[in-house]
Amino acid sequence: MKNWINKMSKEKAQRFLFIGVLILVFSVFFISLNLLEPKEKPIEPPTQNNDDDDDDDDDDVVYETVIMPHKGTEFEIVRKFWSYDSPSEDQLISIIVFGSKYYMSKGVSYAINDQEFEVVACLSGTVSKVTDSPVYGKCVTIDHGDGIVTEYMSLGSITVNEGEEVEQGAVIGTSGTNEYDSSAGNHVHFQFKYNNIEINPELVFGKKVDELPGILQ
Repeated sequence: MKNWINKMSKEKAQRFLFIGVLILVFSVFFISLNLLEPKEKPIEPPTQNNDDDDDDDDDDVVYETVIMPHKGTEFEIVRKFWSYDSPSEDQLISIIVFGSKYYMSKGVSYAINDQEFEVVACLSGTVSKVTDSPVYGKCVTIDHGDGIVTEYMSLGSITVNEGEEVEQGAVIGTSGTNEYDSSAGNHVHFQFKYNNIEINPELVFGKKVDELPGILQ
């Protein structure tokens, strides 16, 4: 009887041991599958390309075209811009005689039948300086940004103040006379500067601002 009970206990123990081993084997098997199976990467939302937006912004920019500093079409150039490359007749009228000295004109002087006329801003910008000189007359300097500065000299009157924002074509004063170039009569002496260098204004009239760097290099 005792031997039979021992035999039953041994068989029961072997059965439990076998089941335990099976459970362990299957557990190891499933754990191995989970470790070996590649995990899916989360899907990232596509990044937006802002290049098109930048292009659209560039397309929306409207560049001004440089206009002359006076209204009307009946004008006369009484003083040209001095250049070594200019024809001799242009060089002749680009010399300013002041006292006993000769000076080369760094701008262009406009007159209309020796009559007073309105002077306008050739581009939009900020009035950076207003002066009244006994030699050069009343003068207005406008900063247009991007290295562009214009000066309007020999004015008889001024209608703008320093720091004032002016639109292209806005009246900034009237023409007048000065001692520096008295032989020019009633006129405005207009200078165009790019990166602090005087440029012949006749080269920039009718050109858009974004075209100037290529023209003035």
